[in-house]
Amino acid sequence: MGKVVRAYRTHLYHGKVISQATAASWLYLTQSQLSRIESGPPVQDMDRCIQWAHTLRIPADLLWFALPGEEKAEDHERPTVAHLAEDGFPGEEMSELLRRMFLKRGLAAITLPAMGLEELAHIVAALDNARRYSDLEVVGHFQIQLATCAAKDRERGPKQSIPLVLGLMAAIEHMAREAQPAVRRALLQTGAHAAEFAGWLYRDIAVPEMAGYWRDRAVEWAQAAGDFPMQGYVLLKKSQAAWDGRDALRMLTLAEAAQAGPWSLPLRVRAEATQQEARGHAMLSGDLAVIESKLSEARELLAEDTEATGIAAHYDEALFGLQCAICYCEAQEPARALELYEEWLSPDAFSRRDYGYFLALKSETLASAGAPDAAASTGLEALRLARETTSARTHQEVLRLVEQLRPWRDRERVRELAHAVLA
Repeated sequence: MGKVVRAYRTHLYHGKVISQATAASWLYLTQSQLSRIESGPPVQDMDRCIQWAHTLRIPADLLWFALPGEEKAEDHERPTVAHLAEDGFPGEEMSELLRRMFLKRGLAAITLPAMGLEELAHIVAALDNARRYSDLEVVGHFQIQLATCAAKDRERGPKQSIPLVLGLMAAIEHMAREAQPAVRRALLQTGAHAAEFAGWLYRDIAVPEMAGYWRDRAVEWAQAAGDFPMQGYVLLKKSQAAWDGRDALRMLTLAEAAQAGPWSLPLRVRAEATQQEARGHAMLSGDLAVIESKLSEARELLAEDTEATGIAAHYDEALFGLQCAICYCEAQEPARALELYEEWLSPDAFSRRDYGYFLALKSETLASAGAPDAAASTGLEALRLARETTSARTHQEVLRLVEQLRPWRDRERVRELAHAVLA
């Protein structure tokens, strides 16, 4: 590595010659230390080699070129990082070394599955020296990781995503301490989104205390980043979480607070919060006039937003239809709710996890409509999906269904569901 550094600073560094003293300062070494490295035996600490290569911006494929005065082996193709990753060596070793550097900083949860070696090296350097190397490109890498986790969660549930998101937030928090102000704001904004997502993941595995903790962190980071709409969005998420305990007053209060705060919410967030108000009213009073008015207002807001970007981009017509079904069921109108379930609930429109959850709610509506066999059959399918996607939230709804079907406990299909839950 010493020979690579010497060759690169004297021949190849952006067409300029870099003095030994200058290069040494960049590498946090004295000139005499760098002189010994350049002329001495091979450096054994690969972590430091990786850092130095990144600091000097040495392209990965040049780390194996024939140095001045040395013969290049004719049968040796100069590898690129892509070749190394494909061949598994030494790219696999480099990747492991980079991961080991995360471990040194207590970030063992990070595995960064969608990250290439160049991106890993960039993040490692930023973790080591955030003031110098953290930039918007690093923030972009984190955002890609967050999107990857969200996609996996939709199909496989929270079990795999939680460790990744926790590690991602640890890296963001570590880097934000020393990053330049503009980068710090972008990091904290991404951290707020990650924390809100962590709150959702813990809600899905039925750990409300941790879910609440991460939502509070999301608000804190959003405030530090000046992301005001995110603060209102987290209030909406708290309102929706209150549904799990069927706390109607908390649902309604938080949904109203989300819209009344000193921020301008995106149209879809306003639509979702307004619909959440309708559900609160359905549970508290059952006043159909108020419910219909709120749902109509939410429908108009949703129709007005045609771009579907940013927070609440997932909130579409199908999800709106199912949320309306929940409102009607709570207002003791199960027949109207079932019409909406039939119209909007399909495995093509929702992820497996979400499809299972709404199937569980549909089964409760069937029970309310006096159809115990259909409710039990639907509940069995929801239970299967809850297990496959490790969704404790869906499992809780199936438990509610079993209690709701108690008057029909002697029916064969209902007994089958009860036995499946116990199993």
